[in-house]
Amino acid sequence: MDYIEKIKELRKQSGLSQVELSKRLGLSSSAYGLYETHQRQMDMDTFKKICQMFKVSSDDILGLKK
Repeated sequence: MDYIEKIKELRKQSGLSQVELSKRLGLSSSAYGLYETHQRQMDMDTFKKICQMFKVSSDDILGLKK
């Protein structure tokens, strides 16, 4: 599972739609949708916000912890 799929799973577990998460991140829903469909690379600021929002480390999302 790649990091985008992990973020998608976190979003779903939190009961958030793409639209709701995009609003919390200050993005358009279409911009966020492009991340989840692997059509756009997520920028570092957005990645950091997601880690903070879901209270998970970047290592967890990136699969670096064993």
